Amino acid sequence: MAKSQLLKDFVKNEVSLETILLRLKVILADLQDEVILKWVNGELSGFKEDVPEYRILEGIPKGNFVVNGCAQYTNSNVPLRGRMSKEDIDAITTLEMADSINVIINMLQSEQRNNISRPIPTELCHSISDYELQITGMRIAFSPNQLDGIVSSVKSKILDIILLLEKNFENIDELDILSQIEENPQSAQDVIYNIQQVVFGHTTEIKIGDKNKIKNSGVGSFFRRGK
Repeated sequence: MAKSQLLKDFVKNEVSLETILLRLKVILADLQDEVILKWVNGELSGFKEDVPEYRILEGIPKGNFVVNGCAQYTNSNVPLRGRMSKEDIDAITTLEMADSINVIINMLQSEQRNNISRPIPTELCHSISDYELQITGMRIAFSPNQLDGIVSSVKSKILDIILLLEKNFENIDELDILSQIEENPQSAQDVIYNIQQVVFGHTTEIKIGDKNKIKNSGVGSFFRRGK
C-alpha cells in the first residue's frame, strides 16, 4: 500500500507539526471520540484542564541565599528538605506544561531555551527562611531536554496514529473517512481504542498529577492568588 502524503510530509519534516496536527484533527473528527479530539485540541491550542502524563515535569529549586548569615550562594540549588514537607516541595517543583506544542517548539528555538524556569513568590521564600538559611530569591528550573522530551513524545504519537489510520482506512489524504467508518463501525471502535492506547497508554485516559496536592498544601495559596 502506498504511503499517504500526510505521512511523507510528517517524516520528511516538510510542514510544521501544527499543520500536521490540523490535518490529523480533520480526519480524527470523523471518529467522533471526544477524548482523542480533546488531546489534539490540547496540543494545538494548549490544555485547559488536565495534561497528559508526558507533559508533567519535575524541576530543580535554584536561587540566591545566605547560610548562617555569612556564606552567600548565587543561582545554586536551594536545600528545601527539612524546611518544607515533601508534599509542598513536590507542589512547587512540579510543572504541568499546558502550552501548545507550537509554543513549546518556539521556546526551544529561542535564546531562552537554557533559562526555562518558574519564579517562586518572594513571600514564600521569606516564609521558609530563618537565620540559618535566608532565601532572597528562588525559581524552579527546567532543562530544555525535558521540553525536547515532550516534543519527541508528541511526534512519536502522531507517527503511530498516522500508521494506524493508514492501516485501517483508504486514502486518508482526502481527510474524509466517515463513509468507511459507517461501512465498518466495529473496525472504527478498534481504531479509537488503539489511538487512545497510543496517546494515553494503558490507562486510555489523560493521566494527571495530583492537583489537589498544591491546592491543599501549605504553599497552595501562594499560587492561587494570581489567578
